Amino acid sequence: MKEQSLNGIWQYRVGHGRATEREVPFSALAVGHSECERLFDAEASARTFLRFAGVTYQGNVYLNGMHVGEMLPYCEYIFDVTDKVEPKNNRLVVKLEDMSPKFGPSAGWENYGGIIREVSLLYGTEARVEDVFFHASLKNGYRDAEYRAEIKADGYGECRVTLSLDGVIVDRYTAEVGEEAPLRTVRDVRLWSPDAPTLYTLETVLLRDGREMDRDTRLVGFREFTCDDRRFLLNGKPVFLRGVCRHEMYGDYGHTVPLDCIEKDLRMIKDTGCNFVRLVHYPHSRHVVELADRLGLMVSEEPGLWWSDTSDPDISAASLEVLRRTIRRDRSSPSVVFWLCFNECEFTEQFLLDSARVCRENDPTRLVSGANCMSEADTKKYYDLCGFDFYTTHPYGATPDFAVWHARLFRGKPLMFTEWGGYYVQTTPQLLSEFIHTFYSFYRGGTGEGALAGASFWYWAEVNDFHRPGLACLDGCLKEALVDKDRNPTGAYAVFCEAWRDVEAGKQTSGYYTGYEKLYDYKGERLEGKIPLTCRERGDFEAYREHSRANVPAAFVRQRGRRVVLGPILQREEIPGMYPAPCVLSDGGELIFEGEAYTDTVTLIGCTSAAEGYPIGNAYGEAAARVTVTFADGREESFLLRNGEDFTTAFASLGSSRIDPQGKNTTRFAAFSYEKNLENFIINRLDLPLSEGKTVRRVTLTSLGRGYSLLFYGVFLGGENA
Repeated sequence: MKEQSLNGIWQYRVGHGRATEREVPFSALAVGHSECERLFDAEASARTFLRFAGVTYQGNVYLNGMHVGEMLPYCEYIFDVTDKVEPKNNRLVVKLEDMSPKFGPSAGWENYGGIIREVSLLYGTEARVEDVFFHASLKNGYRDAEYRAEIKADGYGECRVTLSLDGVIVDRYTAEVGEEAPLRTVRDVRLWSPDAPTLYTLETVLLRDGREMDRDTRLVGFREFTCDDRRFLLNGKPVFLRGVCRHEMYGDYGHTVPLDCIEKDLRMIKDTGCNFVRLVHYPHSRHVVELADRLGLMVSEEPGLWWSDTSDPDISAASLEVLRRTIRRDRSSPSVVFWLCFNECEFTEQFLLDSARVCRENDPTRLVSGANCMSEADTKKYYDLCGFDFYTTHPYGATPDFAVWHARLFRGKPLMFTEWGGYYVQTTPQLLSEFIHTFYSFYRGGTGEGALAGASFWYWAEVNDFHRPGLACLDGCLKEALVDKDRNPTGAYAVFCEAWRDVEAGKQTSGYYTGYEKLYDYKGERLEGKIPLTCRERGDFEAYREHSRANVPAAFVRQRGRRVVLGPILQREEIPGMYPAPCVLSDGGELIFEGEAYTDTVTLIGCTSAAEGYPIGNAYGEAAARVTVTFADGREESFLLRNGEDFTTAFASLGSSRIDPQGKNTTRFAAFSYEKNLENFIINRLDLPLSEGKTVRRVTLTSLGRGYSLLFYGVFLGGENA
């Protein structure tokens, strides 16, 4: 069909205000109600259609005073306006609502109203090709392919279908309109993949009595994306989805991103080592999918839900319609490998069933799932009930522990981390690397190590967001990305790229990053040869953690949104005998460590307090606890632990500055971070020399009731003369 662009200068009016000029397409900050208007002349044609590629968030279209139709966000709409259009001076009005629609604005990112994508007129004959759905299956060891081109055309006639590669025809046939699409075979097919994104040209010509009525031309590809019980398979071979989440926003363009910026984005993403882009959380421009086809990036799409209440019939119905339209627009593109029905929502069972049904009815060839943060039990229950092809979850955290737990939990279907990352890895790039190495180790580890099939990093590029508190946002910008709004790399970018290069090259690390800068004593030696004692009652660490959260140093109180999340807890047993979660000597309490060894030195690991402790709080030299060493013969020897001499604060930062707590008698044993804007901690080592070498059976730590909670990760026996 012949196309006439209606892009360009329109008259734009907010509310009932005066009109100003605005270039369409555009994205603007939400204003409530606005109207866009333009005049145009039309060509003579048997049929005329009005095409909108996307608005936000609700549009009503009027042509020459007559209502044409209503539009939901992001979707393509084509209206038949043959009986409404005039040869000259047509008045086109689009009334937009960008704040009031239930299915529209989100609290998850900055919202933009507008006619965000192209507008055009389409001129045709009395018959047209309405839709072409190309899909294929691979045969004979992926050497050959069988395909169908399901064509929807109005009226009668026949369709001549031509499939070509690089200008050479590989198949051609003719079929009657309305007949079932024939199954066709292509020999020695060239497959589409991220490494070799081969595209064929599919041309459909609608003929009536030998006269051409309409023509549809699109690029298609032969590829197979499936899954077994634990992995994704691309063209029969296991593939780990290395991905990022990408919003359709760039700089201050809003959702109206220029083509060259889209291409720059996708090329940069592919250069990181990624093979997949999760297009979040709403349908992106058709140009994005077409470029992904050409560049060799797998993508997923979703309808625009984010913590939405799907029990509301207006929200659920609108999202299902947006999902349906998106599937039908993009289902012939080889880059689209699965549909995601939702993202992090308040679900009803009926909505989950309906969303799966919409996907299957409109595209039975692709995998279906949803981006999810439900409980593990609900994930298994509802994903199995809906027949989703793979599980998903979002394992945010300061260490890979939560992700590892999920990777070991889910069985029977592949597991995809549709989001991971966040501010923890943004401020600790080494942790980002170890997440990636850990993920890949589970993918390669066999069925005994879970079913992790892919991971999509949150997120690609910074976006405006004036809603999220605390560490995720700064000055109205969501700061957890690999590149900034103008695509300049952040500190995490190089680490992300290097980690994927390493895992692809087989440079797999063992274990995962804990955040420790150093776990050695001041002599550079581990605690080798020392005998750990066992703590009888380790104290209530959770109660202590709540205490430390409530007693963050005064300098932190001025920083809105700051709070201790993890506290000074190690994430695994790095050294035998050390407790990852420290033993807590509560105010007025007692800790008893038991064992038996001959020694002339008792070594305490920890000797910190949060938030009390020198130099942050309490008096220097104040006695806080007593250490009582009980020997095999029943005799005892005691020591006092004093603030600033034998223990310090656990915090290694205060306000905007790092600090260096030093005790008179202690040495630094370890320093570790989880979120460098707040959670920076140290561990001390204190050696208590005994009056003589003896066999020790018990070490008792007793609080003197001075308001301190002291932390100890272990007590060890053994000295130079032991």
